[in-house]
Amino acid sequence: MRQRRVVVLCDNESATPGIGCEWGLALAVDLGSPPATQGCGRCARCGSDPDEADEAEEGGLWLWDTGQTDLFLKNALALGIDILEARGLALSHGHYDHTGGMNALLAAGFAGDIYAHPACAQDRYAKEKGKARHIGPPSPLPQFRHAGLLTPLAPGLTLLADITREPGRFEAVQGFSLDTQANEPDSVPDDAFLLLETARGPVVILGCCHSGLANSLHTLRQRTGLLQVHAVLGGLHLFKAGTAAIEETAQALEDFGVRELIVGHCTGAESAKALGSRLQSCRVHALAAGQTWVF
Repeated sequence: MRQRRVVVLCDNESATPGIGCEWGLALAVDLGSPPATQGCGRCARCGSDPDEADEAEEGGLWLWDTGQTDLFLKNALALGIDILEARGLALSHGHYDHTGGMNALLAAGFAGDIYAHPACAQDRYAKEKGKARHIGPPSPLPQFRHAGLLTPLAPGLTLLADITREPGRFEAVQGFSLDTQANEPDSVPDDAFLLLETARGPVVILGCCHSGLANSLHTLRQRTGLLQVHAVLGGLHLFKAGTAAIEETAQALEDFGVRELIVGHCTGAESAKALGSRLQSCRVHALAAGQTWVF
């Protein structure tokens, strides 16, 4: 299996001079170019059909979210990433800080497939200082392919949506609604994540993890049979969470034997620090624009 690269095109922080940052997330997932004869066959994890797998493009570049503005395009150019080579875009959910750069991406000439949960196109709001602020995607959202329980994007890359949420587990959905009067709560049902298969083991790539990490990882196990995950990368939406949510997250990481936790965006610096202090066998790293993570 070839090396996989995850390049951080946008995050709240920057790790490199000349690379901008904003409240948002965008990643480029480089699958490399494994031999065409390798294929994935009938994968026990995704259950994909061999004939369908043979039709999938081997290797290549995929995008995960688009940040809040066109900043991720500027950063990609500075980092030597040709966005137009991307074979597709997957969206973690329909909030503005993950979909706001969509129109700029299309205007730049992107013609790949777009995948997202059907609810990604909904208008949605957040209550701030007593007022409702629109936090939904661009309108209208470009046509996209609907993601389901397990949606193979390419050999070694799968999108998981419709995450099962067990009562009592942490979810980061407070303060969201589908209307300006906050009469219809928004549970962010379109929250999704990626499973990236690497030589080091499975890597889970998150958007904001509104479903909660425990729910996300247990859903992964239920649908794929995976018992361990090498790394978790992305946002955990713990910046307003209490100690119980942080402990639940840490326990989930331990239960799945996670060795590398690479977090930024909505995780919160204090929560990331608390996880670093709590975890014994998992190294915690800060995510930032300009970084390249190799697996």
